[in-house]
Amino acid sequence: MTTEPQSYKYIILSSLLSKYEASTAFQAGNLGRRRPQWSIGDSPLARDYNDEMDYAKREAINAALLELEAEGVVALAWPKYRERTEVTRVYLELGALDRAYELAGLTPKASKLSSMRTILEPLLAHPWGWVADWAQSTDAALSARKAAGLDLDAPDLYCSLVRVLLALPSLTESTPRRVFSQRVLGDSKEFEQRVEKVLLQVLRAHGPAEYETDEEYLDSVNLVVHPKLTLLAGELEFTLNGIASSLVNFPGGLGLAHQSIKELSITSLSTKPMLTVENLTTYYQVTQHQQSRWGLVVYTGGFPHSGTKQLLAKLAVTLISKTPAAEVYHWGDIDYGGIRIFQHLKETFFPSLRPYLMDVAAYREYAERGLSFEQSYALRLQALLHDERYLEWRPLLLEMLSRKVRVEQESIGLQ
Repeated sequence: MTTEPQSYKYIILSSLLSKYEASTAFQAGNLGRRRPQWSIGDSPLARDYNDEMDYAKREAINAALLELEAEGVVALAWPKYRERTEVTRVYLELGALDRAYELAGLTPKASKLSSMRTILEPLLAHPWGWVADWAQSTDAALSARKAAGLDLDAPDLYCSLVRVLLALPSLTESTPRRVFSQRVLGDSKEFEQRVEKVLLQVLRAHGPAEYETDEEYLDSVNLVVHPKLTLLAGELEFTLNGIASSLVNFPGGLGLAHQSIKELSITSLSTKPMLTVENLTTYYQVTQHQQSRWGLVVYTGGFPHSGTKQLLAKLAVTLISKTPAAEVYHWGDIDYGGIRIFQHLKETFFPSLRPYLMDVAAYREYAERGLSFEQSYALRLQALLHDERYLEWRPLLLEMLSRKVRVEQESIGLQ
């Protein structure tokens, strides 16, 4: 550590100011009665002050303290007969806070909190309710002089976050992150290098839905690394830009871009059951070995992205118009994520959706191929157990909690 008094001044003031900013008096917005203080033995300077091999350090610290005392920003306590040679306690003078910040070259925390409130203010009227709610709760915390989990030393980062959040509602389809970043932030890599992490923190803590991966969280707001296709195979008649076509003409199925799905009109749907599939490997297995069993097979890729959502919405409308409506099944992992994906599809698109190879019998048959999970994972399953929306899953959830094993879709053989 340096022995220059000026450097010691910064250490002394920054530590005392940090104590003040962490105090209840600061949060209450007043000076309080008790001055921030520390004894030299418990201070950041203790090692240098008591370095018997280099007494010059103590002299430099004492010189710094005396200069700060002369400035009126600290008060010093010396033991009897050892004045100016061995300080015991240092107090921050609350009446000279402005001068203390100035000498330390620091921005007052109160100013940082006020600036952050100004930065986030546009989000209070955000069209997405969950963003407005987060902004409101954060503003209340900042008003109460709490950091609310924000990095107060990175105002530029939150300026960029605000620009991103204000731009997201305008995305109506999957948009490459770098294209979005260039358009909104003026730099194609700015989003992924700086803003993505903090956006994900907000989405995970305050977003309207819980997802398994970062990719799914970003998909939920239409941000992707690259545009994704929606894979489907089976018996489906449709028109695209006025041209009639049939999915049966493509034995391996099709991959449709979001724009194609937007323009697509379904004219006929098979009466055979329809199947949505969570994982890609299983989707290919089904289309290669079980296609004749299903009228249509659609790959969801976990929680479906915006293009797949639009296709599923069109399929749901078509199914409602059919009498009798074709049965719809979903096949996914027998785990926390798989069950939640099923429930999402059921609540959003297909009220009569049924699980395929996701029941107690299938679980027991393939549990020996499963992967064990820890107590933290069990707590997530228990949360579903106590959620009325997952009432039909309780027998399976209890079985999973008993065995402490989850079963991935790929480990289940085709029936």
